Amino acid sequence: MKLLKLLLASLTVTVALSANETLTKNMIEMETALNTIQKGFLYNSPDMVKAGIKQIETTNDIFNNQKATAKYLPKNKKHMANIAFNASKRMDSAANEMKAYLNNKEYSKAFASYSEILNSCNACHSVVRGW
Repeated sequence: MKLLKLLLASLTVTVALSANETLTKNMIEMETALNTIQKGFLYNSPDMVKAGIKQIETTNDIFNNQKATAKYLPKNKKHMANIAFNASKRMDSAANEMKAYLNNKEYSKAFASYSEILNSCNACHSVVRGW
């Protein structure tokens, strides 16, 4: 019985560490995507901006539902998964707007959508990190 409890505790710690590692890796990828978008605007490269948007969409996939989002939050913040989930959905929406604006060559509006993505990041981080 003790062995079973020890195994279960070990598995729980492994899953928690795995979720934390996944989140850290994901946030690094998200940062890279945001940097790609910003460089695209700075270098007047819509293709670079689009590549960054694609990266954002890919990295944001792990937050595709509220239960999945809760898995990555600290134990004392799991009840706030809806806030993080909503921030993720706002990010998806802003990314879609950016693509439409880029296709119409409305670069100022596309940049405003980029700002909305950053605001979504900040909304989630303020919850998770207690800013």
